[in-house]
Amino acid sequence: MEKGCLGVVYPEPVPSGFVVLLESKGLGSSNVIHRSHMTYTQPLLLIGFIATAIGLVRLRRYRGVWLPALALLMLVLLSLPAADWLLSRPFQARYPLRPLSGESADAIVVLSEAVDPPHFETPVALPGRDTYVRCHYAAWLYQHWRALPVLASGGGSGPDGPPFSLAMRDLLIAEGIPASHIWTEERSQTTHENAAMSAAMLRARGVRTIALVVDGPSMLRAQRCFEHEGMIVVPAPVELRQLGAWNEEWIPSWKAIYRNEATLHEALGLAWYRLHGWI
Repeated sequence: MEKGCLGVVYPEPVPSGFVVLLESKGLGSSNVIHRSHMTYTQPLLLIGFIATAIGLVRLRRYRGVWLPALALLMLVLLSLPAADWLLSRPFQARYPLRPLSGESADAIVVLSEAVDPPHFETPVALPGRDTYVRCHYAAWLYQHWRALPVLASGGGSGPDGPPFSLAMRDLLIAEGIPASHIWTEERSQTTHENAAMSAAMLRARGVRTIALVVDGPSMLRAQRCFEHEGMIVVPAPVELRQLGAWNEEWIPSWKAIYRNEATLHEALGLAWYRLHGWI
């Protein structure tokens, strides 16, 4: 949906002032939850390195170049920022970057990402970087766009874990939104459940049109999930992928591998959700 799209981009990885803000709120990198499971791109990188090594051995014996060439191409596509920008177009190109929109909505909905649970050194739950950025933008919309009710959606990391939306509520209050204007959905574990459970709450309150706040790579799947539940969605993505300077786009980078991980996750997620009839 291009009409009425909202957007904001934070430079990558994050500006120094934003890092200071994170650290001042106890949200520095040491506190953000880290994923320990294998990612989508790790097996591809391993296959690429193994295929390159095998190809180089075969090149000496049989003078065949196709295997190392294909392996090298895969490694380039995974690590070249210009390639990750191109691969992100099917998911993000439909959302033009606009600071504000003339469209209206009945509520702002922000979906959770990671939240660091309480532990000995930090006895309170702290939103991870992505969750913080989303909540920060939702609060900005409340203060500079429309003072609408904000629904924070997200259950805990397990059956006994505190809901992520409670930590989001605390952050939204700290950003200046009155507690009476914040709703929480506390049971969802997936984007599909975010949409289904949030939509039920919103319909009960007479809400039909929402400004949806998630990161750029996740917006398409999230938007379709909410539309499948009968909501009218005004997309409000954060961190849309934009082309940078040539020296940033044509030199292989870990950032490109990280962003390709998100793109591949969304591609598989869209296929999985379509298979299950959730979008």
